[in-house]
Amino acid sequence: MSRSKKILQLVAVGALTALALTGCSSGGDEPADTSTDAKGTIRVLVANFSADKTGQAAFDKIVDIFHKSYPNIDVESDFVPYDALNQKISTALAAGDNYDVISAGIGWVQPLADLGAIQSLAPFGVTEDTLEKTVYPSFVAPMLWDDEVYALPVVANPRVLAYSKSAFEAAGLDPDKAPQSFDQLREDAKKLTIRNDQGDITQTGFDFWAPPSNYRQQFVTFLGAAGLNPFTDGEPTFNEPGGIEALQLMHDMITVDKSSTYGYQNSAKTALVESGEAAMGFASPYVDCSADGIGDKCDDLVYFNLKDEREVEYVGGRIAAVGDGSAFPDAALAMAEAFQDPDVQIDISKMDVGVPVGIDAGDSDFVNSNPATTFAWQNLDKGVFEYGGATFLDFRAEFGPSLDQVILGQADAKETLDRLADIARD
Repeated sequence: MSRSKKILQLVAVGALTALALTGCSSGGDEPADTSTDAKGTIRVLVANFSADKTGQAAFDKIVDIFHKSYPNIDVESDFVPYDALNQKISTALAAGDNYDVISAGIGWVQPLADLGAIQSLAPFGVTEDTLEKTVYPSFVAPMLWDDEVYALPVVANPRVLAYSKSAFEAAGLDPDKAPQSFDQLREDAKKLTIRNDQGDITQTGFDFWAPPSNYRQQFVTFLGAAGLNPFTDGEPTFNEPGGIEALQLMHDMITVDKSSTYGYQNSAKTALVESGEAAMGFASPYVDCSADGIGDKCDDLVYFNLKDEREVEYVGGRIAAVGDGSAFPDAALAMAEAFQDPDVQIDISKMDVGVPVGIDAGDSDFVNSNPATTFAWQNLDKGVFEYGGATFLDFRAEFGPSLDQVILGQADAKETLDRLADIARD
C-alpha cells in the first residue's frame, strides 16, 4: 500500500475499523445503470467551492445541464474546503459509500487514482487524444495515471508575472523589455527596490506574493524556468541542479539582496505589483481595470513569463472526476462533463480567480475582459504544474516549510531538496 493510501485512510480510522469489510461502493452490489432514464441519486463532492449564493447558482447551472441528459437522477452536493477533503473521501471509502463525482485540484488526480477514489475514464472513450481536442493540450498530462485519463480539467488557476512600466523607467530600465534570464531578473529586482533613509523598503523590487511557508508555487515557477518539472514520470526531479539553482535564486533575492520582504502581504492580500507597492512580481490572472479597481494603473502594467532555460507560466486548477464504483457511471461522467460547459467554466473562473481551459475560450468576453486574464489564457500552453505521483499530497505538506528554511538561509538548498525527494519517493 502506498504512503498516500495509508495517510488518507488513517484520517477515517474509526470508520475504517467498523466498515472496512463492507467492500461496497456508492452503488453497493447493484449493477451499474447506464440508461438516461435511470432513477436514483448521485453524490458530488466539490472542494473549495463558494458556499454563498454565487457558488450555489453556479452549481445549480451544472445540475441543470446534467438534467438535460439525466432528468430522473437527483444530485446531492457536498461543498468542503480543501483541508477537509482528505477526511471526506477517506470516510466515504471506508463506509463503502464513495462519491459519484469528485471535483478537486490538479494535484489530487494521481493520489486519488492510486487510492481508488476515482476511476479511469478510458472505458468511457476518454483518451489523451480526445481530451486534447477540447482543452489546452498542456492540461492532459496532469490528468493521467498509469497512462490513462482519470479526470477532466475544468478551470486553470495561473499566477502571472507583471511589472510597472513607470517603475522600470524610473530605475533606468527599458520599459519594453522584461527580464530574459535569472541573472537579469535578480539585477532588475535590485535596481527596482527603493528604501527610505531608515533602510525600510518603500517599493519592493520583486513581490513573491506569498505568506510564510507558502512559496511552493513560486518555486515551481522558478523550477520550470530552469527547465524542470517537479516530477517526471512520477519521479521527483525538483532536486536536480536546475532546482537547486532556482531555490538558491529565491534565497538570494529575499535574504541576500533583500529586494523582497519574506512573507510580506498587504492587508488586502493583493499582489503588491497591482497595488503599486512593488515594481515587479507575481500577480493575479484577473485585474479590475475599472474605477472601482486599479483604474489607469492597468495601462502601466506589463505581463510577462519567467524565463531562463524555458519560458513558463505557473498553473494550478480544478478538475472533475468520476468516483470509483459509482452505480451510475455514465451519469457521473455526464455530471463531470457539465463542469466543463463553457458558461460554467466562466462562472467557476470568477469564483476561483482563474481562466477557462476550453480550447475555444479565447473568444469569450470573459477572457478578453482584462489584460491579465487575456495574457494568462494565451500562455496556458507554457504551463508548469505542481503535481506528481501517488505520494504528492503527503509530501506537499513538508514542502513549504522546508523551502522557507533555505530561503531564510537556515538550510542548504541541495540537502533540503534531496531530503524532500526522498520523502516524495516514500
